[in-house]
Amino acid sequence: MSELSFTHAAPAAPRRAADLSAVFYREYALLARNRVNLIFGLTPTLVYLLLVNTSLGNVVGAIEYRGVTLPFEVFLLPMVLAMSVVSASGTAGMALFQEEMSGVSTQLWSWPLRRSRFLLGKILAGVALVFAQSMLALVVAAVLFHFPFPASHWAALLIALLLAAVAFNGLYLAAAVLIRDYRTFSVLSSVSTLVLVFAAPSLSPAEQLPVVLRWISVVNPVTYAIEGMRDAIVLGFGSAWPDMLILVAMAVVANVVAGRALLRRAGDL
Repeated sequence: MSELSFTHAAPAAPRRAADLSAVFYREYALLARNRVNLIFGLTPTLVYLLLVNTSLGNVVGAIEYRGVTLPFEVFLLPMVLAMSVVSASGTAGMALFQEEMSGVSTQLWSWPLRRSRFLLGKILAGVALVFAQSMLALVVAAVLFHFPFPASHWAALLIALLLAAVAFNGLYLAAAVLIRDYRTFSVLSSVSTLVLVFAAPSLSPAEQLPVVLRWISVVNPVTYAIEGMRDAIVLGFGSAWPDMLILVAMAVVANVVAGRALLRRAGDL
């Protein structure tokens, strides 16, 4: 009786980055192809950029900020970018509910997919969408208005914008994981955009805010996004780094909380 022998080798294990890239592609496609969410995310930003910014710029004229006289449309640019970041982050958070309601989350977690790479792919896809929408707003603003700043200031602005995208994507993802009701999160996302943006030093420097709003702005995360981007574009990285450091801390805490909460929620599926 002859022995059986096998000449074919076992299939090669997939590359470690393959599942991460697959999750990233799937999550980004899910976010980018949802036209309704994209419209909701872009509309407030474009309205304030095209209508409010131009109208107030003609009325206010120039404004003094840290010893520099700025056209009001330049002063208002960080507010428009912050609104874009917050709106897009809320859109990314709502995608989590759409996955669960369609049953896709259950199918994903039934595959032998490493949880760390699933979380990283989801976070990176959300950040990419938030950053892309904000970059679109920045490009439109650069076309419409004149910003006489050196390349180093633009680089500092992009760093602050990226940090804000990571931080707020994490905040809204954590909120989406911790809130179980889709309608509650939808209302919270819509209302919080206006409340957070206008409770920050958006239309005037912090020292000109009413006393109550000045106190609120200290604990308002949008304050550090706006002032970080404003200091970056006007004064450069040397003045913006304290706010950037706060954004880094916010990003780490928010994404760690979101990741752990998402793993607990996946266990209940």
